[in-house]
Amino acid sequence: MTESFLSDLPNFQTERQHFLNGRSKPSTFLEACIRNIEAKEPTIRAFAYLDLENARHAAREADKRYSAGKPLSAIDGMPIVVKDIIDTKDMPTEMNSPFFAKNQPRFDAACVAAARLGGAVLLGKTVTTEFALGRSGPTTNPHNPKHTPGGSSSGTAAGAASGMFPAGFATQTQGSILRPASFNGVVGFKPSHGALSIEGIHPVSQTHDHLGAIGQSVDDAWGLSHWIARTVPGHSPMALPVPDDGPLPAVMPQRLSVARLEGFEELDGDSLSAFENCLEALKARGVTLVEPAQDATLADVLKRMGAIPEMSPRMVAYDMLLRFRHYCQAAPDQISQRLHEWVALGEDVSFEEYGRMLAARDELRRCVQHLSATYDAVVLPAASGPAPEGLGQTGSRTLLQYWTFLGFPAFSLPMMRVRDMPFGLQFGGFGRGDHRLAQHAKWLAS
Repeated sequence: MTESFLSDLPNFQTERQHFLNGRSKPSTFLEACIRNIEAKEPTIRAFAYLDLENARHAAREADKRYSAGKPLSAIDGMPIVVKDIIDTKDMPTEMNSPFFAKNQPRFDAACVAAARLGGAVLLGKTVTTEFALGRSGPTTNPHNPKHTPGGSSSGTAAGAASGMFPAGFATQTQGSILRPASFNGVVGFKPSHGALSIEGIHPVSQTHDHLGAIGQSVDDAWGLSHWIARTVPGHSPMALPVPDDGPLPAVMPQRLSVARLEGFEELDGDSLSAFENCLEALKARGVTLVEPAQDATLADVLKRMGAIPEMSPRMVAYDMLLRFRHYCQAAPDQISQRLHEWVALGEDVSFEEYGRMLAARDELRRCVQHLSATYDAVVLPAASGPAPEGLGQTGSRTLLQYWTFLGFPAFSLPMMRVRDMPFGLQFGGFGRGDHRLAQHAKWLAS
């Protein structure tokens, strides 16, 4: 392993200032991305489809707009990628499944259309696990290609870490934004459920599916999500306050709660030590951290949240049952055993149980939201340790299920290392708190 697989790409936000003052241009930045793709893609295998010709054309058009002093948005000229469960009218959407081989959508997903409207430069489609929750793809981890990049947003995370692009679209139904961001040492942002439109994204679970972004920085991940929220908000548009396109300020959080939940027992000694050392570093910077033993209300809420790891996959399985049972019946040999098992789990969930779980989620949201009166955010690990060796599994999702189930915003921030591999800090917010959380995340990551 050498450092050559890791990013040497200039910061897009800095380069954008150069676009504005004429010192550089989007096409020059794109060529830096392409050089990294040409050098690293044979090993990293981040892409399911690559379209450099159209990307170069889009970058030249962005050059003209900046030269005229009329950029379309804060993401004008930004090279981005699209996870391959998201529809694109000019590139296939195959979802890492032979069942959808050569599938060509007629229209862009809402987020893709919005990105084009803002002048983003689409490089291609990135590898996903099968339908975002089945078999793994070929992507490797740029920190050590013998290790998994995580999933399901494997290609977006590994490509960003390799300097192939500054940011890209990712989705999360269980842990598919935050876990690969953690494993690859980049920033993952899962906005509130419904903050961004998921129209044109292959559905898994109506209660759990989130659109978000993975980027080289908080600014990159936030900037892409921010533009989408302004342009094509989802069913809960007020969850992501978007007053303007100005720079995201870095704001120090005052009080954070430590969420010691089920899943901590999966951390080995090195990973737990890294997390504890990260907490000590935050304290040294002046942040107050409160443990469950110090706050009875916090301890009670976390105890109630202990039901989530059992409920979350059962809700997902019920949501996906009808569609994926059809796939399994239509072409059983083309669908992985893992997805057959998800279907079997869904068949075990009754309508009455599903209703009880929805009611339980509403109550848990209320309880967790109550903590926002006392704390700026919650911290916990963004995975159960660094990326495990091997490409067949993408790692545990236990610690990622909580904030996905709640539908509250969360970041994975590259703030720890274990055995020379990255390990992210999960930074969870509260309802309608995306913008506030992003400001605190930028301060933490600085």
